[in-house]
Amino acid sequence: MRYSTYQSIYEPINSELVKSNIGNYKKVLARFKISSWMLKVVITSMIIFIGCSTVLTVFAGNENDVLPGGKIAVSQGETLWSISLEHKPTNMDTRIYIEAIKKVNQLHTTSIQVGQVLALPQFAE
Repeated sequence: MRYSTYQSIYEPINSELVKSNIGNYKKVLARFKISSWMLKVVITSMIIFIGCSTVLTVFAGNENDVLPGGKIAVSQGETLWSISLEHKPTNMDTRIYIEAIKKVNQLHTTSIQVGQVLALPQFAE
């Protein structure tokens, strides 16, 4: 058995190279007069900001504003995307309107059939 331990599989790490890289990192921080705790605060703040932005983007459409709307029969060649482009409010993202159509019609996928009747949601202004 040639490789019996984890350390024997990989080449040994050049500890001098690692130490020099850590030294370079500390020199950069010292040059900009940034302490390590300040760097941690900045990185943590960025992670929180990006996380909050993502959550706000995901929940931008309010599902409680969906009102019952008209109905449409699906024609040959129509997709949820094309139907959404025709009937969605002008300031709404097409993907959000597609999800609203799926919710109102209790669709689990975006597959629709010719002749299928879909209820179109309308959003409160």
